[in-house]
Amino acid sequence: MRRFAGLLVVGLIAFGATGCTVPINGITGVSVDRDGNLVIVLAWCGRQPDGVIVYHDRYPEDPTPATYDPDATEPPNPSISDASYLAPRVAGETASLRLDAPGDGWRAEQKIPSFDPAITYRAYGWTNDNSYSTEHVEFQPGDADKLRRRPGTVLVNEYDDRTDKVVDALIPRAEFDQEGRTEYCPS
Repeated sequence: MRRFAGLLVVGLIAFGATGCTVPINGITGVSVDRDGNLVIVLAWCGRQPDGVIVYHDRYPEDPTPATYDPDATEPPNPSISDASYLAPRVAGETASLRLDAPGDGWRAEQKIPSFDPAITYRAYGWTNDNSYSTEHVEFQPGDADKLRRRPGTVLVNEYDDRTDKVVDALIPRAEFDQEGRTEYCPS
């Protein structure tokens, strides 16, 4: 529940900063498959997401670079879409897809890039009608190493009250699935 409260605070801050967003109805995480390949995992309640997007910020360190023109029509740190995947219909309220080689009915909408280990990516599940999305996860390709050392875990981002920052946490897959189907559901 503490994770949910922290992410709710982060979500409300993001909502206030952007002025518009879609409701959150699930969670996104990162794990590895049996062969140690990075996978995106989703858990939700109700209608399933129609796909997953992976993106990163153009400027990783400074959200408003010194070269930014305040009169520009583009935001100071635009997002760059790296990969978008279309979901198959699934039974239940969880799904996963291999990041570099989706299978089991998942389809990449564009050529899948080589993911740069120096870049922090974000991923989330989306719906075609923007009725909701899953809570995003930030990750780097190198996170696969720590996930391989802890099989059966999922990397998620949690808000840490002590440091007032969002930090990485590894949780068991069963806990991840349960949270996505309960804590993120609209009341």
